[in-house]
Amino acid sequence: MLGFFWPPFSGAQKITYKPQLYFSGEYDDNVEYSNTDKEDSFIFNISPAMELNYGSELFDLYSFAIVRFIRNLSESDFDREDYYIDLSGTYRMTQRLQFRGKLNYFQDKTLEWRTIDLIQTGSGKLPIDDPRKIERGIESVWSDRKTYNAFGSFGYQLTELSNMNAGYGYSKTEYDSENNTDFEVNDVYLAYMRDLAGQKNQIGARMSYNQRTSDISDIDSYGPGVVWSHSFTENVSLYTDLGFRYTEENFKNVDQKNDDWGVTADIRLRRLGETNVMDIGFSQNIQTASDGGAVNVSRLYWSSGHTLSERFFFGLGGDCFITREDGDSLSDIETVYVGISPSLKYWLTENYAVSLAYNYTLEHNRSVEDNRNTERNRVWIVFEFGFPKEW
Repeated sequence: MLGFFWPPFSGAQKITYKPQLYFSGEYDDNVEYSNTDKEDSFIFNISPAMELNYGSELFDLYSFAIVRFIRNLSESDFDREDYYIDLSGTYRMTQRLQFRGKLNYFQDKTLEWRTIDLIQTGSGKLPIDDPRKIERGIESVWSDRKTYNAFGSFGYQLTELSNMNAGYGYSKTEYDSENNTDFEVNDVYLAYMRDLAGQKNQIGARMSYNQRTSDISDIDSYGPGVVWSHSFTENVSLYTDLGFRYTEENFKNVDQKNDDWGVTADIRLRRLGETNVMDIGFSQNIQTASDGGAVNVSRLYWSSGHTLSERFFFGLGGDCFITREDGDSLSDIETVYVGISPSLKYWLTENYAVSLAYNYTLEHNRSVEDNRNTERNRVWIVFEFGFPKEW
């Protein structure tokens, strides 16, 4: 990637190039995330990474890539390599027209809270609406997984107070296990926003279409929504997107079709201070489970980071998922998934750090009669080394 992009960047205004290296040790008391036969293990990994940022008056680009070489002390069958590549950018085409794009690929195991989350979240680079987080809580079988994501949008400033955005997103997930089902997702949306008096409120509307395809079924979902954005202060802001959807699911192996109406929601509250940041959000929409079928997913998530001193940084994040196979009533609940992860980072120097993190997860599966609860405890120590350069 560096060789491909380097020639156009030779005359760039600013390029930041940062090789990184991570060493981590991990204890996992339930390696396969089993609700019957738990197996614990100590896991070590080394992770070289590369970050490349480019900035100019018209074009901004961020890229990050990491490879994790994972070795398990007790069971070599769990040894593997994980890959994560992320590329995102903004291009100001004209004074009024702007393009935003994002590409990422990752290869890992399902049912995991990965070290990459600690690395990205601790540095503040992972957005709270990252698509990988939506997968958590609806996976059902331990498996190798490959995921491809692409997103692009155009934003046009109609007037000083109003703008219009159109976007398209594509996602594909592949599993090695035959018990899981590969699926693809296509998303299209069109939104209009307008600033109200005082510049503290934005209100608008959007229309979206979502198509999900797997070997089990084809799912088409349509729906409008009302969008409201409000700035309480310079540091506190709220974003809400509330709407409804109509969904059709056509099964491929049987002559059956399901129609469903539901509510969609995307609510995010952010507080950004000089020494701390906090994000709280709630979302509800239809998702594709790892068995290929449609499920209604309600998700509450939160993350916070606090700079305790010049060298100490404390982070706390968590997720709560509720999945329903059909309808939106509480009686249809299939699975409740909860995860929480505190972490503490100490900067040895400006570019060297050590982190200690803990993660607890609980999955309550109401679709089975016995052993409904699956629990897992994980502890990490991560050593981080950065070697930044700037041109």
